[in-house]
Amino acid sequence: MAAYFLNSNMDPREYMVIPLWCLMFTLLSRVMDYLFGGLREGTTPWEWRNLMTSSLHSVISATLACICMCMFDDPFADRLETRTICCMSLGYLVHDLLDVVFRGDRPLTNTYKWVIVHHLVVLYVMPLIAYGYGGLGVACLTMETNSLGIHIRSFLKLKGFKREHIANIVNNIVLLLTCLCFRFIFSVIILRDAITRTRLPPYLSYATVFLLIFMFGLGVRFFYVVLKKDLLNVFRQKTLKAKTSSGKTNGSVPLVNNNSNTNHYKIH
Repeated sequence: MAAYFLNSNMDPREYMVIPLWCLMFTLLSRVMDYLFGGLREGTTPWEWRNLMTSSLHSVISATLACICMCMFDDPFADRLETRTICCMSLGYLVHDLLDVVFRGDRPLTNTYKWVIVHHLVVLYVMPLIAYGYGGLGVACLTMETNSLGIHIRSFLKLKGFKREHIANIVNNIVLLLTCLCFRFIFSVIILRDAITRTRLPPYLSYATVFLLIFMFGLGVRFFYVVLKKDLLNVFRQKTLKAKTSSGKTNGSVPLVNNNSNTNHYKIH
């Protein structure tokens, strides 16, 4: 693998940008904590800082990736702009992985365990995609559009918003739409191009395709959870509450009349 990167079209100096971006996101996390620390009521300082930094990365990377996809005639071509964006995102992933492992709350929840698995897989796949398949790394980063909705979902949960709240319902609908568009459709495009345009040795190519399919499976699982627990269950509960309340209202009318009639006869 080292020989592959050394023989790629990438300037070795571009590798130096990744630790610099890692340091930059570490500093940005402190700045975000200083600016928005007053809003973290009900959460731990680390949890709030991590969420804010992740949201900032999603906004930056998704915006730049979408601009690249719209600006260039062949957005999947290998160019300096796409590699720079990928280096930025890789720097964030290194920062966040170290942040979760060494500075996260103990014990780590299942959510953060999945975050660690996700980051390890992406840290392996992203460099190969960015420098082995041309600019497909930018297509991967458009998935951060969906990640921003995930961060908003976490923010609403931390602030005590119930699943029935209109903000949660609207965000979950947008979350499913962006998941369908960016995670599923773009995953198919990336898989297709990874198979047809590969410049990798066979063993790395097979491993990359397998891990892309694995990430696609995680997206399907997340889509199912949000659809079932956060939308269908909410609508089902609202329907049951509406039926229950209407039944109580219809049943209470004769009781009032009977009580009034009974009291009338008692008085007389």
